[in-house]
Amino acid sequence: MSRIACDLFWERGVAATTGDDIAAEAGLSTRTIWRYFRCKESCVEPVLALSAKRFIGLAERWPAELSLAEHMAADMIENPLSEREIADEVAALRIATMSATEPALRTSYLMVHDEMERAFVPVIARRLGLPDDDLTARLCAAAVTAAFRVVDEDVGRRAIVDKEKVTQEEALALIDRAIRDATNGRLGGPVTVK
Repeated sequence: MSRIACDLFWERGVAATTGDDIAAEAGLSTRTIWRYFRCKESCVEPVLALSAKRFIGLAERWPAELSLAEHMAADMIENPLSEREIADEVAALRIATMSATEPALRTSYLMVHDEMERAFVPVIARRLGLPDDDLTARLCAAAVTAAFRVVDEDVGRRAIVDKEKVTQEEALALIDRAIRDATNGRLGGPVTVK
C-alpha cells in the first residue's frame, strides 16, 4: 500500500490523491488506511523506511579501513539491489523531491529521517570509539543524516525532475564531501582502530 501511495502521489500529485484513492488502489477499505496511518501523506513512510533501513544495514557493515563512499561502492557490488529495491529507491527519491513543496509529505519524510538518525547513533559511536549516548556521536548522526537528506534531495531533483544523468561515482563523491563537511572531517573517511 505504501508503494501505491508513492506512485499515486507521483502520478497525480498529493492534492489530487485522496485516502480513498489509495485504499481503492490497494484493495483495502478507507477505514483500514486510517487505522494504520495518521494522514494520507504518512502512507509513504514504509517505503522511505525501507531505504533508511538499507542504509543502516550498510553502515553497520562499514569497515574501519574504508571511507563511507568507498564502502558504499564496494557494498553495492557485493549486495546488489533487487529490481523491487531499486524501484523503492526511485520512489523514495521521488518523495524526497516532492517533499520540498509538499509540507505534509515533508513531515513524513523528516519523521523517517529522524528514525534513521537514532539508528545511526550506535554505528557512529562504535566507529569513533564513543559511548552510544555521547553528544559527539549524536551530533555526528544528526549531521550525517542531514547530509544524506540534502544529497538525496539534490540528486533526486537532478535525476528525476531535471532528467540529468547522475553517475554512481558522482553521487558517492557528493555523499563523501557532504559527510566530511557536515562533521568537520570527523566522519566519512577511514578510522584508525585503537
